[in-house]
Amino acid sequence: MPLIKRLSFIGLEYAFAPEKAYGMSRGGGHRRQGGLVEVETDSGVLGVGEAFGNPLVTREYFRMVEPMFAGQSVFDFDHVEARIRNAMYHLGVGNQLTACLAAINVALWDAIARGFGVRVCDLIGGCGATRIPAYASTGFFSSDPDRQLEHMLAEAAAHPYAGAKIKIGRGIRDDVARVKLARQMLRPDMLLMVDINGAYTADVALECARAIEPFGIHWIEEPLPPGDLRGYAELRARSPIAIAAGEAHHTVRDFRALIDGRCVDIVQPSIAGTGGLTEAKRIATLAHTQNLRVAPHAWGGAVGLATTCHFIAALPATPHTGHPPHPLMLEYDMSDNALRTGLLRTPLVLEAGHVLLPDGPGLGIELDRDAVERYRLC
Repeated sequence: MPLIKRLSFIGLEYAFAPEKAYGMSRGGGHRRQGGLVEVETDSGVLGVGEAFGNPLVTREYFRMVEPMFAGQSVFDFDHVEARIRNAMYHLGVGNQLTACLAAINVALWDAIARGFGVRVCDLIGGCGATRIPAYASTGFFSSDPDRQLEHMLAEAAAHPYAGAKIKIGRGIRDDVARVKLARQMLRPDMLLMVDINGAYTADVALECARAIEPFGIHWIEEPLPPGDLRGYAELRARSPIAIAAGEAHHTVRDFRALIDGRCVDIVQPSIAGTGGLTEAKRIATLAHTQNLRVAPHAWGGAVGLATTCHFIAALPATPHTGHPPHPLMLEYDMSDNALRTGLLRTPLVLEAGHVLLPDGPGLGIELDRDAVERYRLC
């Protein structure tokens, strides 16, 4: 039985010029942060997983839980996690403890799959696809005069992406102007999504939905703050556009409230923020039992992006078979982020609007150790 010999945490930060800051309706910044957990088994197999969020905070949670994993079987994640949750219930779940557990969970899946010589997707549901349709996650609010909305849209339009998502949420008039420009610059057959990042109340979000509906919007993402479940349900019942959310929700219990309350049309778990692949699979199963679509959120580094590829590849086609009305898409962040573009020895391949599932055992990726040290924060 393979045992966990060692766990280690690496905090990462990519900082760029403040005048190049970008962001969303609630604000922006010029730093991208994240963390990695590496697991080594007693047979020398290494696995890696990504944690979302501030690495200085994640590191302290890691120091707290690391002794509870060391020496345990690589298959015992659920048992150890349950002990942690039961003993530390007062810490809640919407914090870096969940992100830390997510990284450990993925690192263990990576190590287990490498030990068997198979891919992670093979272990968590089988591989349904090796070419993952991508949508461009772009259209940020930016302080850089050389990288405004029209520049980002031109970049997205130059690739055969299945769709593009832009940021809105700074007032209805501005929302309409941004959506109108996007629809003018993108291909007619390209899906267009918008992301409000929880900046509106239900009445304003409904006004927004009605104003931008003529432009053929595929979904409105996070129109309301994550805790406004009643607002989500009321908005979904009246909105002419599908509602998506999930990146700011944590664990299957949070998603059960979203799903059972019929608050959303599209469920968006973020693997690096919901507790890992195991919890994300539970969330996807719960969504499928209620006949809801799943479109995982992917905002972070290269390890998290590769993990999301395996997650999507393992999701079964439901309720359709071979003729989905819309593709199950990977969120492909097009912002400036070296933790996504410069952290792997062999970068993920974007080909004809698809990201290719990494080849090889486990996640199929190898870290560039020099790059890891270059961006190491802690």
